[in-house]
Amino acid sequence: MKSTPVSKIILILLLIAVLAVVGFFFYSHQSKTAIPVTVSENTPVPSAADWPSTKVSDANTNDIGNYYTIHTTYPVTKDTTINNHVKTFVDNSIAEFKSDTSWAANNGANQAPAEASGLQLTITYTEQKSTNADNYIFSTTTYTGGAHDLQATKTFSFSPMGQVINIAALFINGDVGLKTIAPYVKAQLSTMSDADATMISDGTMPTEANYENFTVQNDGVTFIFDPYQVAPYSDGQQTVKVPLSVFKSIASTDLFK
Repeated sequence: MKSTPVSKIILILLLIAVLAVVGFFFYSHQSKTAIPVTVSENTPVPSAADWPSTKVSDANTNDIGNYYTIHTTYPVTKDTTINNHVKTFVDNSIAEFKSDTSWAANNGANQAPAEASGLQLTITYTEQKSTNADNYIFSTTTYTGGAHDLQATKTFSFSPMGQVINIAALFINGDVGLKTIAPYVKAQLSTMSDADATMISDGTMPTEANYENFTVQNDGVTFIFDPYQVAPYSDGQQTVKVPLSVFKSIASTDLFK
């Protein structure tokens, strides 16, 4: 018995309805599983004692040669990568110092000037910890001959998870961030009684090299400027703390809440 035209229409409509229901459930399920799940906010932050950058012990280098003395102290942490960062810095500093003082040995004992006996390299460090950053500040003093020794700073900052915090990581946009803080830093340094406008202008230009040494606090960032960068040697090291309010709109939300 052949189906009537009406029966065929009913069957077609029923088939379309079934397909529509199946399709609805399929795509509904797909759309739910495609929603990205954000877990960063729920990821537990390790306690301060468990940070990878937490110091376990100190390491020392003591090297006394015919014409020089080297003393360095640096931290050994829980993380091999962090240790490599620090040790590479120390090793490179020692290698550079020996290269810069090779003239004393090359001249021979009878021809080396009296100042050769005082050649020295000293590296020490301090640690400053905030809620979201572990800051190590290395102070290097070198005397390779001449009128006086030289002071230099090197900083390393690490997140609670052990990542290196570089200058770009402070801001949502690194270039914009530097251009935002530079005028504030320049203005603060310009208040020095013997401010050198040219040195300050050159030393505070918004480049990564000018702002590479810093420490991260909960309420801002402190930048460190060595002698000769923004002021004469006689003025010593200069520091400027930039409050979070100065760059809040472009601050990294991972570091600054």
